[in-house]
Amino acid sequence: MNSTTWTCKCGQVALTVAPDGGTRAVCYCKSCRAYATRLGASDILDEAGGSDLYQVAPEAAQFVKGADKVAWTRMTGKGPARWFTTCCHSPLANTLPTRAIPFMTLQAAYLSQKDALPPIKIRVFEECATGPVPEKKYGKGRLLREFALRSVKSRLSGGWRRNPFFDDAGKPIGPKVPLPE
Repeated sequence: MNSTTWTCKCGQVALTVAPDGGTRAVCYCKSCRAYATRLGASDILDEAGGSDLYQVAPEAAQFVKGADKVAWTRMTGKGPARWFTTCCHSPLANTLPTRAIPFMTLQAAYLSQKDALPPIKIRVFEECATGPVPEKKYGKGRLLREFALRSVKSRLSGGWRRNPFFDDAGKPIGPKVPLPE
């Protein structure tokens, strides 16, 4: 895959994602489900309430348009920063609230070449699923290992500084706002 584009529901926000050996996973945690549901995007969840995610190094992504139309929230005090669009409330990505640890998972539902992504082999938090979960090959350990390797590579190369969700000073590019109840 050369690149794919994430585009929000109304088309005002887009970012390109270059391949970097990303990991595709489905998360069934209650927080991921609440994030999509509270944004009015429960249609992106699978039959068991799972969120299809594509985890890549942050430097692999770049806004093409609409970076001024993104905001973030946290579903819990220690949870990830969950980014979404302010124009149409499309769930966009998860990062940590700092760029110092390079972590990013994009909502795969809005990627233009979703079928070109690696197959889903990792499913996590199946105990929170709302229905039967398809068979998986790997779980949390594999997801964490792939994240750690990607993170170390990003830190060593300096790529972690090029995170589309943080400015050059390391501050979030959008405001932190609560989601609708």
